[in-house]
Amino acid sequence: MKKYFFFLVIAGNLFSLTGQEVLERVEKSLTGFSDQMATCEVILGEKGTVKETRVMKIWSAGKSRRVVKFVSPSNVKDIGILVLSEQEMYIYLPAYKKTRRIEGSMKNQNFQGTDFSYREIGSYEYSKDFDSKVIKEDDKIIQLELTKKPDSDSSYNKIIMEVEKQNFLPKKLEMYSNNELKKVLTIIAAEKKGNYWALTHIKMEDLTKNHFTEIKIKEIIFDSGLEGKGIFTERFLKNSSN
Repeated sequence: MKKYFFFLVIAGNLFSLTGQEVLERVEKSLTGFSDQMATCEVILGEKGTVKETRVMKIWSAGKSRRVVKFVSPSNVKDIGILVLSEQEMYIYLPAYKKTRRIEGSMKNQNFQGTDFSYREIGSYEYSKDFDSKVIKEDDKIIQLELTKKPDSDSSYNKIIMEVEKQNFLPKKLEMYSNNELKKVLTIIAAEKKGNYWALTHIKMEDLTKNHFTEIKIKEIIFDSGLEGKGIFTERFLKNSSN
């Protein structure tokens, strides 16, 4: 009995942090700045072949306040989304010159031909939709299993996330719907820019469509006071001069 009790004590302390603590550190690493502006190259392709290249701008603050707009090519120019919270998102389509609220299952639809859903491109708040537990850990990587909360409307029931211990940035996410692997997000490169880490090259693969989207950051600026500049508004979203 004493040996059995000793094993339980050791097993209970295999992991240095709980899954929730790791997830909180991940979200803090991704959103530790007050705000950021980024210009990105977006590459769309299928079966390993590049089909289209776009330019996109992102303005963000905190975990969920975000504006994402395409700059080029002309067929997607000025199409954008405004995210004020996970519950409040808007899309602007310049052809109709008006914004439309993104609601319900539309949040899980892909954003303008990319492999990122509106929810995925709009927020890093995994802890709102998922419970987290550590399932593996070594000297470099912590592997989390995120399980969908009963009140979440996420299209995924499970996410397996690999986290780097060095900086608590995600390294890879495997996303499951009805326990079938649907998408894989790989962080190809991350760089420390001043006081903050930035995911400078990421790739989302939709396994059901054999399609991929890569985002490469070309320029990024932190802490420039975006909240006071009227960035996170429908007016800014519709302004074609941005």
